[in-house]
Amino acid sequence: MGSIYIQNNKDKYINFFSCCILVKGFERSAIYDIQRETIEFIPNTLIDFVEDIRGRKVSDVLEEYNGHKIAKEYLHFLEKKEFIFYSSNASFPELSDISTNEDTSDILFTTVIVSDHMYANLDTVAKNIQQLGIKRLHLHFDSDDCMERVLQILSSLEYSRVINLSLSMPHQKIHKKVYDHKRITSITLFNAPRKKTVKSDDIIRNYVTCNDSKLFLTRFNLYDLAISINAYNVAKNYNLALFKTIFIDGNGNIKYNVSDKNSYGNILDDFEKIKTDTVKKLSKLWNIKRDNIEPCNVCEFRYCCTTTFVPEKSKNGYTVNCNYNPYTTEFN
Repeated sequence: MGSIYIQNNKDKYINFFSCCILVKGFERSAIYDIQRETIEFIPNTLIDFVEDIRGRKVSDVLEEYNGHKIAKEYLHFLEKKEFIFYSSNASFPELSDISTNEDTSDILFTTVIVSDHMYANLDTVAKNIQQLGIKRLHLHFDSDDCMERVLQILSSLEYSRVINLSLSMPHQKIHKKVYDHKRITSITLFNAPRKKTVKSDDIIRNYVTCNDSKLFLTRFNLYDLAISINAYNVAKNYNLALFKTIFIDGNGNIKYNVSDKNSYGNILDDFEKIKTDTVKKLSKLWNIKRDNIEPCNVCEFRYCCTTTFVPEKSKNGYTVNCNYNPYTTEFN
């Protein structure tokens, strides 16, 4: 059993990279490579195999699994994907579950529906976005001719703490001045004649044929995954999807997502009221980790899912009605 490389390291110990996170699900498992920010789906038995060989001498593993076809395939897979390495040390420190580099902003991620009402109160909206310390902002426009409005809002946010800005709007020609704003990462144009993706000037333009009613539906998608050291640390300590995340509707009401029937305040309120009252109300769900929510607690995506499902109280704790079924790995 084993490649020449494995044989040449038979006197060393097998170690699993600490930046590769093993997450066991009900039907299948996953390895989050938080350094490469990728995800690899694996059978549950592979996690059991890793736990068995981790920290053991290569020669002992080769002897125990000699002639075992599946074990040979697993070891070759782990080596090929660079999930394991061989060392003279039997063990290395694991990543801490303590949330590191936690941002001091009151709110980090925000979606704003830019209605006529919101635009008319732009100064207050921009001021509160600045004071909340929002870092990632999505602005949604529903006008077929909104370039003047877009440029005005971008100008008002010039000195904000936003570092990642995305836009969505009906299909139209983008004014060239929009591309001068380097914090913009993506623009989604809905009601487009055909679906396509174009990247230019470090900005991704997504053309979609659907209307905007489907843009903010609370549904899990594979492109909603956040695989990074910061996301993983937050997910181990909080609800990654809801933590410091808000949705602001066209009336300024602050919610968890577009379908949330509750309002926890208004972005046009006095900032101190938002900070002491609204944020306090919102934070009640931040500590409900996916480990404590069904069926998230058996889902292989539970530490990287950013879909803003609002957990509801159940007999056994909390639950969400997700369109992904971790018991079958199928989408509804």
